[in-house]
Amino acid sequence: MIILLLFVSSIVFGHTKVIKVEYYPDGTVKMEMVKMKKGFVKITQYYPSGDVFEIGYSKNGKYQGQWTRYDEEGKIIATAFYQNSIKIGSWNHYNRWDQSVSKVSYQNGEAVALRTYDQSGTLIAYETR
Repeated sequence: MIILLLFVSSIVFGHTKVIKVEYYPDGTVKMEMVKMKKGFVKITQYYPSGDVFEIGYSKNGKYQGQWTRYDEEGKIIATAFYQNSIKIGSWNHYNRWDQSVSKVSYQNGEAVALRTYDQSGTLIAYETR
């Protein structure tokens, strides 16, 4: 199975290489790390059902760029940003029950503001630290 995965990955991604795969006890893929160009590693984590749970990137062992988390229906429930494993920018959390969005703003790895918007985009809560 790993050989097939390596072959398919090399066809789909060109100069990429699967460098690590973890499995659930039933044999379903739990996590896959794929070496990309310029030293980046794409990390994809899966639910036991096989659906994507989270996708993100690292470089030199540190989280980099955008990370996206999904629910089991494939809808985005969170987006986050890292620079050298430090939280940066706006982290967005999507509440699927009331359709609100919470945005946490980070500077130098510290949360500095929290804004919550209702489903129409109206600001309903604001907090700074």
